[in-house]
Amino acid sequence: MNESTSAIVKCPSCGANNRIPSEKIGSIARCGKCHVPIDTAAAPEGAAGSYTIRCPQCKTRNRVPGHKIDSGAKCGKCKEALPTRELFIPQPVMVTDANFEKMVLAAPLPVLLFCWAPWCPTCGAVAPIIEDFARETKGKIRVGKLNVDGNPQIASRFNILSVPTLFIFDNYEMKESLPGGLQKHQLMMKMAHYL
Repeated sequence: MNESTSAIVKCPSCGANNRIPSEKIGSIARCGKCHVPIDTAAAPEGAAGSYTIRCPQCKTRNRVPGHKIDSGAKCGKCKEALPTRELFIPQPVMVTDANFEKMVLAAPLPVLLFCWAPWCPTCGAVAPIIEDFARETKGKIRVGKLNVDGNPQIASRFNILSVPTLFIFDNYEMKESLPGGLQKHQLMMKMAHYL
């Protein structure tokens, strides 16, 4: 797992919070506000990032420190093992009629589903934005792509009449439907509510 993570370290001089990349923890960094040296060795254990994952059993959201991702994290409520491997599956995932329930509805993360068609020129223009967004949010948001022509059951179930269309799913339900394409910063603003 080569995810770039970071820690938040408070400046002893001005009190500003500074994001320190994990590869610099343990060395001396400078405060972004007052430029005073900060000793990052004092960063809290596990500060190298955390992930929020939903328990498949009881649906509780759990925050898992980055250093515990590979050590069998368990739900804080029901003690069921959390599917931490699903945080890092390659994105965007190809969603079909057959795998929709598992990849979208039962996902341990909020899902942004991009519905497209091969004949749609706008979809072709939006696809690189979706793929870039998928790379940047891996481990926090699951991004899926659904070809509406090849998956008529899902297209009919959600009444997809035009493409591109974006859907946001969380906790086994559709939360929002967004017709058309959005820029990456707009996608992040829409998804921030579900993180």
